[in-house]
Amino acid sequence: MTPEGREFVQTLKLAAVAVVCAVLTATVVIGAGEAFLRRSQTAESAPSLLIPATN
Repeated sequence: MTPEGREFVQTLKLAAVAVVCAVLTATVVIGAGEAFLRRSQTAESAPSLLIPATN
């Protein structure tokens, strides 16, 4: 394999690792956010995310 071919393969490997890390990070952040929101919201104290319209 030529040096350029090795560099290309190495680049593809690094890109795959970056994609996997990004997906795992997003999964952890979204999961933590959902857990935090579920824990902090109750039926009585759930804040309204909608802003009432004024005419």
